[in-house]
Amino acid sequence: MEDIKYMKIALKLAARGMGFTEPNPMVGAVVVKDGHILGAGYHQRFGADHAERAALKNVTEPGATLYVTLEPCSHFGKTPPCVDFLLEKKVQRVVTAMQDPNPLVNGKGIRKLEENGIQVDVGLFSEMARKLNRHYIKYMTCQTPYDTLKAGVSLDGKLTDKFRNSQWVTDEKMRGFSHSLRGEFSAVMVGVQTAIEDDPQLNIRELAWGDKKLFRIVLDTHNRLDTRLQIFKGDQEQFPLVIFSSKETENKTPKVKQHFFVTPGVGGGVDLHEVLANLYQLGIASVIVEGGGGLFNSFLEEKLYDEIILTAAGTLIGGQDSVQLFSRGTSVSTPIELKEREITVLESGYIIRGYR
Repeated sequence: MEDIKYMKIALKLAARGMGFTEPNPMVGAVVVKDGHILGAGYHQRFGADHAERAALKNVTEPGATLYVTLEPCSHFGKTPPCVDFLLEKKVQRVVTAMQDPNPLVNGKGIRKLEENGIQVDVGLFSEMARKLNRHYIKYMTCQTPYDTLKAGVSLDGKLTDKFRNSQWVTDEKMRGFSHSLRGEFSAVMVGVQTAIEDDPQLNIRELAWGDKKLFRIVLDTHNRLDTRLQIFKGDQEQFPLVIFSSKETENKTPKVKQHFFVTPGVGGGVDLHEVLANLYQLGIASVIVEGGGGLFNSFLEEKLYDEIILTAAGTLIGGQDSVQLFSRGTSVSTPIELKEREITVLESGYIIRGYR
Protein backbone atom coordinates (compact mmCIF):
# COMPACT_ATOMS: atom_id res chain seq x y z
CA MET A 1 0.00 0.00 0.00
CA GLU A 2 2.90 2.37 0.73
CA ASP A 3 4.34 1.74 -2.75
CA ILE A 4 0.98 2.58 -4.33
CA LYS A 5 0.66 5.79 -2.32
CA TYR A 6 4.06 7.17 -3.25
CA MET A 7 3.97 6.11 -6.90
CA LYS A 8 0.67 7.97 -7.28
CA ILE A 9 2.40 11.09 -5.99
CA ALA A 10 5.27 10.56 -8.43
CA LEU A 11 2.84 10.22 -11.36
CA LYS A 12 1.04 13.43 -10.40
CA LEU A 13 4.37 15.22 -10.22
CA ALA A 14 5.40 13.86 -13.63
CA ALA A 15 2.28 15.31 -15.26
CA ARG A 16 3.36 18.82 -14.25
CA GLY A 17 5.97 18.70 -16.99
CA MET A 18 3.35 18.21 -19.72
CA GLY A 19 4.20 20.14 -22.86
CA PHE A 20 7.63 21.30 -21.69
CA THR A 21 9.86 18.21 -21.60
CA GLU A 22 9.63 16.89 -25.18
CA PRO A 23 11.40 15.18 -26.77
CA ASN A 24 12.31 14.01 -23.26
CA PRO A 25 9.73 12.18 -21.15
CA MET A 26 7.66 13.46 -18.24
CA VAL A 27 9.09 11.97 -15.04
CA GLY A 28 8.22 12.38 -11.38
CA ALA A 29 10.17 11.13 -8.33
CA VAL A 30 9.62 10.83 -4.58
CA VAL A 31 12.25 9.90 -1.96
CA VAL A 32 10.93 8.10 1.14
CA LYS A 33 12.45 6.67 4.32
CA ASP A 34 10.58 5.22 7.31
CA GLY A 35 7.27 6.56 6.01
CA HIS A 36 8.54 10.14 5.60
CA ILE A 37 9.00 11.98 2.30
CA LEU A 38 12.55 13.35 2.23
CA GLY A 39 12.37 14.88 -1.22
CA ALA A 40 10.24 15.12 -4.36
CA GLY A 41 10.63 16.57 -7.83
CA TYR A 42 9.88 16.28 -11.52
CA HIS A 43 11.49 16.95 -14.88
CA GLN A 44 10.31 20.51 -15.46
CA ARG A 45 11.47 21.15 -19.02
CA PHE A 46 13.83 19.88 -21.71
CA GLY A 47 17.42 20.43 -20.60
CA ALA A 48 16.56 20.90 -16.90
CA ASP A 49 17.46 18.51 -14.06
CA HIS A 50 15.94 15.06 -14.30
CA ALA A 51 13.31 14.15 -11.71
CA GLU A 52 15.69 11.96 -9.70
CA ARG A 53 18.18 14.80 -9.26
CA ALA A 54 15.44 17.27 -8.36
CA ALA A 55 14.09 14.88 -5.70
CA LEU A 56 17.44 13.79 -4.23
CA LYS A 57 19.52 16.98 -4.34
CA ASN A 58 18.78 17.96 -0.70
CA VAL A 59 18.61 14.40 0.68
CA THR A 60 21.53 13.49 2.94
CA GLU A 61 20.23 10.34 4.66
CA PRO A 62 21.34 7.00 3.12
CA GLY A 63 19.05 3.99 2.79
CA ALA A 64 15.99 5.68 1.24
CA THR A 65 13.56 4.32 -1.34
CA LEU A 66 13.16 6.21 -4.60
CA TYR A 67 9.80 6.07 -6.38
CA VAL A 68 10.24 7.16 -10.00
CA THR A 69 7.87 6.91 -12.97
CA LEU A 70 10.58 5.91 -15.49
CA GLU A 71 13.78 3.92 -15.28
CA PRO A 72 16.71 6.15 -14.22
CA CYS A 73 19.05 6.94 -17.10
CA SER A 74 22.54 5.48 -17.31
CA HIS A 75 24.07 7.64 -20.05
CA PHE A 76 25.42 11.15 -20.51
CA GLY A 77 22.98 13.47 -22.25
CA LYS A 78 22.23 17.08 -21.35
CA THR A 79 22.77 15.94 -17.75
CA PRO A 80 25.02 13.22 -16.19
CA PRO A 81 23.61 9.71 -15.59
CA CYS A 82 20.96 9.62 -12.85
CA VAL A 83 22.04 6.09 -11.84
CA ASP A 84 25.43 7.44 -10.68
CA PHE A 85 23.67 10.10 -8.60
CA LEU A 86 21.49 7.43 -6.94
CA LEU A 87 24.62 5.45 -6.03
CA GLU A 88 26.25 8.60 -4.67
CA LYS A 89 23.17 9.27 -2.51
CA LYS A 90 23.22 5.64 -1.28
CA VAL A 91 19.63 4.89 -2.25
CA GLN A 92 18.65 1.43 -0.98
CA ARG A 93 15.64 0.61 -3.18
CA VAL A 94 14.15 1.89 -6.43
CA VAL A 95 10.51 1.41 -7.44
CA THR A 96 9.95 2.40 -11.07
CA ALA A 97 6.75 2.29 -13.09
CA MET A 98 8.35 1.25 -16.39
CA GLN A 99 11.55 0.58 -18.27
CA ASP A 100 12.81 3.41 -20.47
CA PRO A 101 12.36 2.56 -24.20
CA ASN A 102 15.24 4.85 -25.14
CA PRO A 103 17.87 2.52 -26.74
CA LEU A 104 20.56 4.34 -24.73
CA VAL A 105 18.85 3.16 -21.52
CA ASN A 106 16.37 0.30 -22.09
CA GLY A 107 17.22 -1.74 -18.98
CA LYS A 108 20.84 -0.60 -18.58
CA GLY A 109 19.93 1.68 -15.68
CA ILE A 110 18.10 -1.10 -13.87
CA ARG A 111 21.00 -3.53 -14.37
CA LYS A 112 23.59 -1.08 -13.06
CA LEU A 113 21.52 -0.41 -9.94
CA GLU A 114 21.08 -4.13 -9.27
CA GLU A 115 24.78 -4.80 -9.88
CA ASN A 116 25.51 -2.29 -7.12
CA GLY A 117 23.22 -4.00 -4.62
CA ILE A 118 20.15 -1.78 -4.99
CA GLN A 119 16.78 -3.55 -5.02
CA VAL A 120 14.75 -2.56 -8.10
CA ASP A 121 11.02 -3.23 -8.56
CA VAL A 122 9.55 -2.50 -11.99
CA GLY A 123 5.97 -2.26 -13.21
CA LEU A 124 3.87 -0.49 -10.58
CA PHE A 125 1.21 1.55 -12.47
CA SER A 126 3.01 0.82 -15.72
CA GLU A 127 -0.10 1.41 -17.85
CA MET A 128 -0.63 4.84 -16.31
CA ALA A 129 3.01 5.69 -16.87
CA ARG A 130 2.87 4.51 -20.48
CA LYS A 131 -0.24 6.55 -21.22
CA LEU A 132 1.30 9.63 -19.64
CA ASN A 133 4.40 9.28 -21.84
CA ARG A 134 2.70 7.99 -24.99
CA HIS A 135 4.29 10.78 -27.07
CA TYR A 136 7.78 9.87 -25.86
CA ILE A 137 7.28 6.12 -26.30
CA LYS A 138 6.11 6.50 -29.91
CA TYR A 139 8.95 8.92 -30.67
CA MET A 140 11.55 6.55 -29.21
CA THR A 141 10.27 3.22 -30.49
CA CYS A 142 9.04 4.22 -33.97
CA GLN A 143 11.31 7.21 -34.67
CA THR A 144 8.35 9.34 -35.69
CA PRO A 145 6.15 11.84 -33.84
CA TYR A 146 2.93 10.92 -32.01
CA ASP A 147 0.08 12.27 -34.17
CA THR A 148 -3.22 13.58 -32.84
CA LEU A 149 -6.06 14.75 -35.07
CA LYS A 150 -8.16 17.52 -33.54
CA ALA A 151 -11.29 19.05 -35.02
CA GLY A 152 -14.22 21.21 -34.03
CA VAL A 153 -17.34 19.69 -35.56
CA SER A 154 -21.12 19.87 -35.42
CA LEU A 155 -23.12 17.01 -33.96
CA ASP A 156 -23.46 15.56 -37.47
CA GLY A 157 -19.70 15.69 -38.09
CA LYS A 158 -19.47 18.84 -40.22
CA LEU A 159 -16.31 20.93 -40.25
CA THR A 160 -18.02 23.76 -42.17
CA ASP A 161 -21.46 24.88 -43.25
CA LYS A 162 -22.71 24.62 -46.86
CA PHE A 163 -20.96 27.91 -47.67
CA ARG A 164 -17.63 26.39 -46.50
CA ASN A 165 -17.50 28.69 -43.48
CA SER A 166 -15.64 26.99 -40.62
CA GLN A 167 -15.92 29.85 -38.11
CA TRP A 168 -17.59 29.23 -35.75
CA VAL A 169 -18.84 25.65 -35.61
CA THR A 170 -18.22 25.44 -31.85
CA ASP A 171 -18.78 28.15 -29.24
CA GLU A 172 -16.16 30.33 -27.54
CA LYS A 173 -15.77 28.10 -24.47
CA MET A 174 -15.10 24.99 -26.55
CA ARG A 175 -12.72 26.91 -28.81
CA GLY A 176 -10.82 28.03 -25.72
CA PHE A 177 -10.43 24.43 -24.60
CA SER A 178 -9.44 23.40 -28.10
CA HIS A 179 -6.82 26.15 -28.31
CA SER A 180 -5.29 25.22 -24.94
CA LEU A 181 -4.67 21.66 -26.15
CA ARG A 182 -1.79 22.92 -28.31
CA GLY A 183 0.28 23.28 -25.18
CA GLU A 184 0.42 19.51 -24.72
CA PHE A 185 2.28 19.02 -28.00
CA SER A 186 5.58 19.88 -29.66
CA ALA A 187 3.94 21.16 -32.85
CA VAL A 188 0.66 22.15 -34.50
CA MET A 189 0.04 21.29 -38.17
CA VAL A 190 -2.43 22.60 -40.78
CA GLY A 191 -2.88 22.35 -44.52
CA VAL A 192 -2.28 25.29 -46.82
CA GLN A 193 -5.99 25.97 -47.40
CA THR A 194 -6.60 26.37 -43.68
CA ALA A 195 -3.57 28.67 -43.39
CA ILE A 196 -4.86 30.87 -46.23
CA GLU A 197 -8.61 30.92 -45.52
CA ASP A 198 -8.51 31.18 -41.71
CA ASP A 199 -5.22 33.13 -41.52
CA PRO A 200 -4.48 31.75 -38.04
CA GLN A 201 -1.50 32.65 -35.85
CA LEU A 202 -1.15 29.00 -34.74
CA ASN A 203 0.48 30.05 -31.48
CA ILE A 204 -0.43 29.73 -27.80
CA ARG A 205 -1.92 32.82 -26.20
CA GLU A 206 -2.78 31.40 -22.76
CA LEU A 207 -0.53 32.88 -20.07
CA ALA A 208 -0.49 29.56 -18.19
CA TRP A 209 1.77 28.06 -20.89
CA GLY A 210 4.31 30.84 -20.39
CA ASP A 211 7.26 30.66 -22.78
CA LYS A 212 6.51 27.16 -24.05
CA LYS A 213 7.95 26.54 -27.52
CA LEU A 214 5.56 25.33 -30.23
CA PHE A 215 6.55 24.52 -33.80
CA ARG A 216 3.99 25.62 -36.43
CA ILE A 217 3.85 23.37 -39.50
CA VAL A 218 2.11 24.12 -42.78
CA LEU A 219 1.87 21.66 -45.68
CA ASP A 220 2.03 23.89 -48.77
CA THR A 221 2.45 21.57 -51.76
CA HIS A 222 2.83 24.28 -54.43
CA ASN A 223 4.62 26.85 -52.23
CA ARG A 224 1.87 29.44 -52.58
CA LEU A 225 1.69 30.89 -49.05
CA ASP A 226 1.59 34.69 -48.94
CA THR A 227 4.27 35.98 -46.57
CA ARG A 228 1.80 38.64 -45.34
CA LEU A 229 -0.18 35.93 -43.52
CA GLN A 230 -0.25 35.88 -39.71
CA ILE A 231 1.96 32.78 -39.48
CA PHE A 232 4.93 34.75 -40.82
CA LYS A 233 4.57 37.34 -38.06
CA GLY A 234 5.22 37.22 -34.34
CA ASP A 235 7.88 35.42 -32.31
CA GLN A 236 9.68 33.01 -34.63
CA GLU A 237 11.89 31.77 -31.77
CA GLN A 238 9.07 30.64 -29.52
CA PHE A 239 6.83 29.65 -32.44
CA PRO A 240 9.13 28.59 -35.31
CA LEU A 241 7.43 28.11 -38.66
CA VAL A 242 8.18 24.97 -40.68
CA ILE A 243 6.88 24.59 -44.25
CA PHE A 244 6.74 21.49 -46.45
CA SER A 245 6.34 21.78 -50.21
CA SER A 246 6.66 19.32 -53.07
CA LYS A 247 10.08 18.98 -54.66
CA GLU A 248 8.24 19.01 -58.00
CA THR A 249 6.72 22.45 -57.50
CA GLU A 250 7.89 25.18 -59.87
CA ASN A 251 8.51 27.67 -57.06
CA LYS A 252 11.42 26.37 -54.98
CA THR A 253 12.20 29.62 -53.19
CA PRO A 254 12.30 28.94 -49.40
CA LYS A 255 10.07 31.25 -47.37
CA VAL A 256 11.45 30.36 -43.95
CA LYS A 257 14.66 28.90 -42.56
CA GLN A 258 13.10 25.45 -42.21
CA HIS A 259 11.36 25.04 -45.57
CA PHE A 260 11.56 21.44 -46.80
CA PHE A 261 10.91 20.27 -50.35
CA VAL A 262 9.83 16.63 -50.16
CA THR A 263 8.48 13.79 -52.31
CA PRO A 264 4.92 14.29 -53.62
CA GLY A 265 2.21 12.12 -52.08
CA VAL A 266 0.67 9.28 -54.08
CA GLY A 267 -2.74 10.96 -54.24
CA GLY A 268 -1.41 14.51 -54.35
CA GLY A 269 -0.02 16.77 -51.66
CA VAL A 270 3.24 15.76 -50.02
CA ASP A 271 4.45 12.42 -48.69
CA LEU A 272 3.34 12.43 -45.04
CA HIS A 273 5.82 9.72 -44.10
CA GLU A 274 8.68 11.89 -45.30
CA VAL A 275 7.20 14.92 -43.54
CA LEU A 276 7.02 13.03 -40.24
CA ALA A 277 10.56 11.68 -40.71
CA ASN A 278 11.81 15.25 -41.05
CA LEU A 279 9.91 16.32 -37.95
CA TYR A 280 11.52 13.48 -36.00
CA GLN A 281 14.93 14.78 -37.04
CA LEU A 282 13.94 18.23 -35.74
CA GLY A 283 13.27 16.68 -32.32
CA ILE A 284 9.51 17.06 -32.60
CA ALA A 285 7.97 14.26 -30.53
CA SER A 286 4.28 15.06 -31.04
CA VAL A 287 2.02 16.86 -33.49
CA ILE A 288 -1.57 18.06 -33.18
CA VAL A 289 -3.16 18.24 -36.64
CA GLU A 290 -5.87 20.90 -36.81
CA GLY A 291 -7.07 20.81 -40.39
CA GLY A 292 -8.37 20.95 -42.92
CA GLY A 293 -10.58 18.14 -44.12
CA GLY A 294 -8.20 16.90 -46.82
CA LEU A 295 -5.33 16.61 -44.32
CA PHE A 296 -7.56 14.67 -41.90
CA ASN A 297 -8.51 12.32 -44.71
CA SER A 298 -4.87 11.65 -45.54
CA PHE A 299 -3.87 10.92 -41.95
CA LEU A 300 -6.87 8.62 -41.49
CA GLU A 301 -6.45 6.75 -44.79
CA GLU A 302 -2.72 6.23 -44.27
CA LYS A 303 -3.33 5.22 -40.63
CA LEU A 304 -0.84 7.77 -39.37
CA TYR A 305 -2.95 8.95 -36.44
CA ASP A 306 -2.54 7.81 -32.83
CA GLU A 307 -5.32 9.81 -31.23
CA ILE A 308 -8.41 11.80 -32.23
CA ILE A 309 -9.92 14.71 -30.28
CA LEU A 310 -13.29 16.10 -31.32
CA THR A 311 -14.91 19.15 -29.81
CA ALA A 312 -18.48 18.53 -30.94
CA ALA A 313 -21.08 21.27 -30.74
CA GLY A 314 -24.61 20.25 -29.80
CA THR A 315 -25.88 21.52 -33.16
CA LEU A 316 -26.77 20.11 -36.59
CA ILE A 317 -25.49 21.85 -39.73
CA GLY A 318 -26.16 19.43 -42.59
CA GLY A 319 -25.74 20.27 -46.25
CA GLN A 320 -24.26 18.24 -49.12
CA ASP A 321 -21.66 20.93 -49.79
CA SER A 322 -20.45 21.24 -46.21
CA VAL A 323 -17.08 19.69 -45.42
CA GLN A 324 -17.22 16.35 -43.60
CA LEU A 325 -14.68 15.20 -41.04
CA PHE A 326 -13.87 12.09 -43.10
CA SER A 327 -15.40 12.86 -46.49
CA ARG A 328 -13.81 10.02 -48.45
CA GLY A 329 -15.04 7.58 -45.81
CA THR A 330 -14.57 3.88 -45.27
CA SER A 331 -16.80 0.79 -45.06
CA VAL A 332 -18.94 -0.60 -42.25
CA SER A 333 -16.55 -3.55 -42.02
CA THR A 334 -13.44 -1.33 -41.62
CA PRO A 335 -14.51 1.70 -39.56
CA ILE A 336 -12.20 4.06 -37.72
CA GLU A 337 -12.25 2.70 -34.18
CA LEU A 338 -11.32 4.66 -31.07
CA LYS A 339 -10.28 2.77 -27.95
CA GLU A 340 -10.41 4.12 -24.39
CA ARG A 341 -12.83 6.88 -25.32
CA GLU A 342 -13.01 9.79 -22.89
CA ILE A 343 -16.20 11.85 -23.24
CA THR A 344 -16.74 15.14 -21.42
CA VAL A 345 -20.22 16.68 -21.51
CA LEU A 346 -20.40 20.48 -21.59
CA GLU A 347 -23.43 22.76 -21.75
CA SER A 348 -22.82 23.49 -25.43
CA GLY A 349 -21.59 20.08 -26.62
CA TYR A 350 -19.08 17.31 -26.06
CA ILE A 351 -15.35 16.71 -25.98
CA ILE A 352 -14.47 13.25 -27.27
CA ARG A 353 -10.93 11.93 -26.94
CA GLY A 354 -10.06 8.47 -28.18
CA TYR A 355 -6.99 6.42 -28.97
CA ARG A 356 -6.18 4.20 -31.93
